[in-house]
Amino acid sequence: MTKIKVKINSPAPSLETIHQFRDFEGFLRQYRKYYSTAGIRDMLYNDRKKLVYIVIIILFLMLLLFVEDITKKNDSPRDKAPVEQRD
Repeated sequence: MTKIKVKINSPAPSLETIHQFRDFEGFLRQYRKYYSTAGIRDMLYNDRKKLVYIVIIILFLMLLLFVEDITKKNDSPRDKAPVEQRD
């Protein structure tokens, strides 16, 4: 298990340090990138590898669904020819 160090009476950071991390425009840029539809679209188009994986998974799932439906249609008893029984 890892040891966690907790400072109870830690000194407050200086004003220079506070102003260094105060970047509202950068925060809004990241927010729009991750939570707007245009930003999500841009992330997917810029990361081609992730987009290709998503498309392959969707195609594979669609293939599984349609192949299952086709096999059910072929196994139905209506399609089979009637069999005569002799006693």
